[in-house]
Amino acid sequence: MTPLEAQIADHRAAVDEFVAVARSIDAGTWKTPRAEGAWSPAQIAEHLAVLYEYNGAVIAGTAPSPIPRLLRPTVHWFVQMVFFKPTLKAGRFTRKGRAPSIFQPSASPPGSSEVTARLDAAVRTVERAVMSRPPAVRDSIAHPIFGTVATVDWLRLQTIHVHHHRAQLPG
Repeated sequence: MTPLEAQIADHRAAVDEFVAVARSIDAGTWKTPRAEGAWSPAQIAEHLAVLYEYNGAVIAGTAPSPIPRLLRPTVHWFVQMVFFKPTLKAGRFTRKGRAPSIFQPSASPPGSSEVTARLDAAVRTVERAVMSRPPAVRDSIAHPIFGTVATVDWLRLQTIHVHHHRAQLPG
């Protein structure tokens, strides 16, 4: 198994666990925020679905960048030094932050079966897209926010992100 295949397997295990737990949440808890100002399990799952739909565009090279072209090299460097690399090194998020507006869930997401199916489909699309990339470009990703990063590192960040949100679900 290559390092990329191993990281995809770790990622898949994290997503499968998240989806299984999310699907087991009762309807009353599904849309109830965890605390004042916090997301509900439904919003957490929808946030991940939205993010993975964006990730599909990242892999395809069609994701929009919120960063003006002239500022990208500086912003990419900064984001890698302050967020990306420290998160990978720690194996967890080291800073509290709010998801950018593009990744915010709706105020009232649908039921768990619909949201988790959407998440699972988006994740599978991303995983297939990563593995179907030509070998010459498979090892790195030109990310609109992070800059060019190793694919295994980007997938590891996705895995850390899923674990972060799994810990927010009841059960």
